[in-house]
Amino acid sequence: MITRRYFLRASAIAAAGFGAAPSWLLRAAAQGESKWKILVAVFQRGAADGLNIVVPFFEKRYFELRPSIAVPAPGKNNGAIDLDGRFGLHPSLQLLKPFWDNGLLAIVHASGSPDPNRSHFEAQDYMESGTPGTVAEDGWLNRALPPATPNTSPVRAIAAGAKMPRTLRGNRGAVVVNDLEQFKVRNPSVAAIIEDLYATTTDAQLMAQGKGTFEAVK
Repeated sequence: MITRRYFLRASAIAAAGFGAAPSWLLRAAAQGESKWKILVAVFQRGAADGLNIVVPFFEKRYFELRPSIAVPAPGKNNGAIDLDGRFGLHPSLQLLKPFWDNGLLAIVHASGSPDPNRSHFEAQDYMESGTPGTVAEDGWLNRALPPATPNTSPVRAIAAGAKMPRTLRGNRGAVVVNDLEQFKVRNPSVAAIIEDLYATTTDAQLMAQGKGTFEAVK
């Protein structure tokens, strides 16, 4: 079981991970309520067919233009899940229906980048940087973070995966980690060197974070 203290401290030096969504992320989120609001952003890199995720089954042209790939209307075999008599969810998204029913799910339909670029990769970069037509060095989510203070948590922004996504790249700190339970400095001599480097820094905030991190993971 990961303690909240371990989670906050050890993540400060998390550098990389790999694989699917980590189990520790779900458990950490369930450990207790926080006074802070949490934003979870999921970027589907393989792209997604919005018209088959939220199906405009009220529109006849949808079926006329998609004779072989349209999701059937509600009530038919493998049909869409009716939301409001006009739109429906893809049948594989049944788990989202209760959130809609309870007013916890909002859908922004037919939205996208104003840039007409036809390159999937460039369009992806524009979306992550939040600058249509120009790829910025930082991401929109990093720019949205408030400036750090001496009391700012080192894990106010976390990317779960193998590398830092463009969305979170920038001057406002974020960490990327896959499995916190497996995260550790495996070589004791390397750990000692890093710990000594933290101890000799003239940055009081960095020294405190480094000391707290190694205390937590020992």
